[in-house]
Amino acid sequence: MAGLVKYVDISAMEPASQLLSNPNSTDNQSSVTNSTAVAITSLGYVFAPADFSIKLVFVVLFAIFGVIGLVGNILILYFLSKKKSVPFLQSSPFLRNFNLYMKSLALSEILVTSIGGVLICIELMYDVFQNGWPCKIRRYISGTFSVIRANNLIVISTERFLSTRDVPKTFSGSNVRKLVYTAWLSGFFMGLFPAATTNGVRYDINATHYTMVCKPDTSYLPNRVIVVGFVLIQVVIPSIALICMNIIIARRIWKGSKRRIDIQRDNAIKARMRSHQIKKTSLIIIVTIASVLPYSTILYYTAFVAVAEASLDFQEDFVIRHFSRALVFSVSATNFIIYLVQMKDFRVFLLKHLRCSN
Repeated sequence: MAGLVKYVDISAMEPASQLLSNPNSTDNQSSVTNSTAVAITSLGYVFAPADFSIKLVFVVLFAIFGVIGLVGNILILYFLSKKKSVPFLQSSPFLRNFNLYMKSLALSEILVTSIGGVLICIELMYDVFQNGWPCKIRRYISGTFSVIRANNLIVISTERFLSTRDVPKTFSGSNVRKLVYTAWLSGFFMGLFPAATTNGVRYDINATHYTMVCKPDTSYLPNRVIVVGFVLIQVVIPSIALICMNIIIARRIWKGSKRRIDIQRDNAIKARMRSHQIKKTSLIIIVTIASVLPYSTILYYTAFVAVAEASLDFQEDFVIRHFSRALVFSVSATNFIIYLVQMKDFRVFLLKHLRCSN
């Protein structure tokens, strides 16, 4: 398959040099125009001209990540809803709010896997979302849930960061709920901007065929401004902030875990409370880093194509783009695995219910 280009290749047709033997002739110039018009209109449309086996591999990959993420986060949500609070832990604002944080994050992951994953698999195999409003709607749904996930992580990490300062600042339960609601509402709003720039972008494969790809159409300056602004505001800046905040939080809890216990200041209840805080804060740090890193693959690839002006074969571009999307989509399954490994009470809860079902 020929290299990917963004213009019509008419080299296989009658050479223009023969038609322009007399440059001053308007007849010859009109012949060139007519030949070009015929070349453009005669191109045949092909849906996603990549090997079927490659598409099938990605469908299976998205399906595996989707099932693990969906089932796992439903179990997390169910566990948090049924979990009984330990009375002495209620004196810690963070521990009181931890369940709300994780419920909100689990719900966003459930929506990402149940709705976004299905739409991605349909897009891979069927010519449904490649152009027009179906393209915009599909992109809005998938993008919005990812934005909500990121906003939830920002709320959680910011609260943890402020609570570990020398002069700690903690949020009340009502303020946490307001922040979580704001994260969801802003996600639904921010998702409109990249979706508005999305359309079926035409790629000419060779002299006879072209295809359409549902992606932001950056051939217009306003669209480029919106896309760059969205990436900076919603991806790059928050990612850097999340990584920096969680590194600082990790250093704080590491120092806190190493300090000696003062019998005059500590008792068994306070020591156990501090242990729970360290464990749950570590969980948040790991989940945040695991959620942020996969987005870098898409940014690096986009920057490489833009700066190097790379011309890739469509199938190569198809594989790289969807592999990057699969990494981002896998975050839902990764979060469940992290929660399963880190939280002993969650494992005990699952084993108990498995034994009861048997």
